[in-house]
Amino acid sequence: MKQKTTTLHQLFEHDLKDMYFAEHQLLKALKTMAKETKDDEIKKTFEKHYDQTVGQVERLRKVFHIIGKKPQAKKCPGILGLIEEKKEFSKERPTQDILDLYNLGAATKAERYEISAYEAMIDSALKHDMTEVIPYLEENLKEEHEALDKVKLLVDGFDTSRIALV
Repeated sequence: MKQKTTTLHQLFEHDLKDMYFAEHQLLKALKTMAKETKDDEIKKTFEKHYDQTVGQVERLRKVFHIIGKKPQAKKCPGILGLIEEKKEFSKERPTQDILDLYNLGAATKAERYEISAYEAMIDSALKHDMTEVIPYLEENLKEEHEALDKVKLLVDGFDTSRIALV
């Protein structure tokens, strides 16, 4: 029988393990999306965020250390759902332009998910007076916002003239 989650600390640990898992999954997804694209700017964006995500994982490890826990991943159904959605779409054999546009949209969804998760973790940390972990979480949140802004710019500037409307 699983232990009941009854404290703010347990909730924070749950979310931390969840994001640790999610960031590791996103490393794989970013690498895949960078390989799939032929567009240099999109590729560079995915590669840059891959590098940022490596740093985010390291910051999460520091948070585990601060709270006296060994880094541990907990399966994150939310991020797995986004990854599964991407896998299913790939079966539709999209053209390169459609795949690039889809991957930018998938990245947007993932960034929004991560932003929400980090905001919730920061809120829990504040309520639990865990001020020493907040700078690490805020740095991850800042990078997620930057990544979202960059992806949105790429979507807005995407040349759809080669894609049929219907």
